[in-house]
Amino acid sequence: MNFRLLSALIVLLLAFSLSAACTGTGEPADPTTPRVTTTIAETPAATTAPASLTPGPTQTAPPGKEVDFQLTGGYPSRVTNDLYIAFSGGKGQDFVTKIDVRVTKSTGEVITDTLQPIRGDDIVIQHAKGENRVEITVSFVTGGTFKVKDQIVEVP
Repeated sequence: MNFRLLSALIVLLLAFSLSAACTGTGEPADPTTPRVTTTIAETPAATTAPASLTPGPTQTAPPGKEVDFQLTGGYPSRVTNDLYIAFSGGKGQDFVTKIDVRVTKSTGEVITDTLQPIRGDDIVIQHAKGENRVEITVSFVTGGTFKVKDQIVEVP
């Protein structure tokens, strides 16, 4: 009698575990939609951190939640001195909820934007000739926020 009850319980638990799935919109980002970048004027009254071209410390994402980004100067166009920033994915890509990007150009201009947590999503910053500071902050489903990149990218 107990054997039947135990086997029924195991089958029921197995059915529940197989039917459990992540929920979400499942709608991919529309690549034809133009991106809006925000330029922040650096004034003493600004609430953001002051523009600095000196990279600061970064944080390491928890084990199994590592993500990677591609930062390339002069791509896709050397003519307009573009800076290319793309989300490359990684082990933790399924746990990412938000990716904030802040670029401080060599001129002191600060541009902020958000990447979608979809592998291949990218941002192109035009007219970024010289040394540019790129800061990338990632937020995870678990509530943790980590500054995973803070580096200088040279655009020829």
